[in-house]
Amino acid sequence: MELINTCRPDDAATAYSTSLHWLLSVGYRHRPRQGCTCTEQNCPVPGAHPRPDSPVYVGPELIVQELEQSPGAGIIAWTTRFDALVLPRSVGLATMAALDQIAQVPCIVTDDAVTLLVLPATGRFARTFHPDLEVRSGRSNWIALPPSHGTRWDTPPWVPQTSTPVALLHGVDVGCRLGGPSSPESSSELAGSNPLPPTTTPSE
Repeated sequence: MELINTCRPDDAATAYSTSLHWLLSVGYRHRPRQGCTCTEQNCPVPGAHPRPDSPVYVGPELIVQELEQSPGAGIIAWTTRFDALVLPRSVGLATMAALDQIAQVPCIVTDDAVTLLVLPATGRFARTFHPDLEVRSGRSNWIALPPSHGTRWDTPPWVPQTSTPVALLHGVDVGCRLGGPSSPESSSELAGSNPLPPTTTPSE
């Protein structure tokens, strides 16, 4: 099978849309030596945050067309098919070291943060495990996906060498490992974590 190339915006958007059924939008553009098209002089995430007027796409064709016309634009995923746990980079990397021993947890890394993906509507259960955790959940929240400027996958969201989505863990199973080894407070079994449910693409 051909590997998914998340360095190419059109390939990445197609994979996120068709294989993972994520709702996507096109973000602001990052311009080398000119910064973000949002015009904020010191934008903290240039080319990696949503435009207020950007439509939400449920299939790959239109978003690929827009990306081809918008070099340097970010790819934005709305947190409907997953919850995102955003952590300071040092805490997130320590968490990944613990999680790598037990499961493949999708993980996006930036210079300052690590974002872990868990089952939708379960991120809130991880809040009590670390004071610096930010939970993003629901249609009004978002994350920037690779190859948006400054982002990369540490652990991609599909089984290696395939386009099959990995089984996301419950927020508790990830939360109890935030910052390091497992805590005895976990209330759910890893072996019982379920894969993403089937999704149908809504009609326009």
